[in-house]
Amino acid sequence: MSHHSASLPPRSAAPAGAALAVLLGIAPAAAAPASGAAATAIVLQPHRIAYEVSLGPRRGPGGFSGARGLIALEFTGNACDGYATNFRQATELEDADGQPRRLDFSVNLWEEGRGQRFRFTVLNKVNGQTTRDGDGEARRSADGSIAVAMKRPPGRKGDFDGAVLFPSAMMIGLIEAAQRGERRYDARLFDGSEGGEKIYETSATIGARLEGARNERLEPAMRVAALESVPRWPVVTAYYESTPGDRVPVYTMRAVTFANGVVSDLVFDFPDFSLMAKAVRYEALPVESCRR
Repeated sequence: MSHHSASLPPRSAAPAGAALAVLLGIAPAAAAPASGAAATAIVLQPHRIAYEVSLGPRRGPGGFSGARGLIALEFTGNACDGYATNFRQATELEDADGQPRRLDFSVNLWEEGRGQRFRFTVLNKVNGQTTRDGDGEARRSADGSIAVAMKRPPGRKGDFDGAVLFPSAMMIGLIEAAQRGERRYDARLFDGSEGGEKIYETSATIGARLEGARNERLEPAMRVAALESVPRWPVVTAYYESTPGDRVPVYTMRAVTFANGVVSDLVFDFPDFSLMAKAVRYEALPVESCRR
């Protein structure tokens, strides 16, 4: 999904996701688990989640005066069969003059469980006009680099060297770092953004696990039995262009990240404004065990 001031990335598997996702690099060297607890294997929870979008507290001269909309995300799959994310965002932003900008974004992702292949389709519309229509696939080479080939627009190719992760792998790496009690997780992410033409360097700051009264920040939709015993942490992730120069983030995402990959209480900070995405509906889907 496009990472720019008019869109929200999928961050749940997004894993998100976040975002979307939205979501990776080499995990730091393992530290001793916090409180003597052993880290557990990460199983990403298939789920459906819906968020209501509204304008956040940050208002700058080039920002917007209003925002309302809805994000719907479905995440399914497992480490054997791969992970699929279907994302839809319909949002209306009002500029400083009250003029509307209607956004309609659809993203479909599939990530091979071992992180060797990643397929993505992206359809972005602004005021009914298509601004991006992409369909591509990334494949990982033996040296870890990835090569991207686009079916639509046809003919485009891209190559990215070094440690690059896809969204679900990034989410797993982030959760593993949180379980180890680490406070930072850096990653290089490819999630099909900008038509598959770039990667993002991300830096996540992981807060202390939410316990007791600190869970009151969670939306009512997330205070359900299925999530009650799942550890969760506040995470702030900055997304940077993977180019030399000043390290100013394109945007920053604040969220609560659960140990099963579910994400809620999202705030996206852009240079001139911010958007909030609060969960209003959550449904856990069956976990399908690996058949091989």
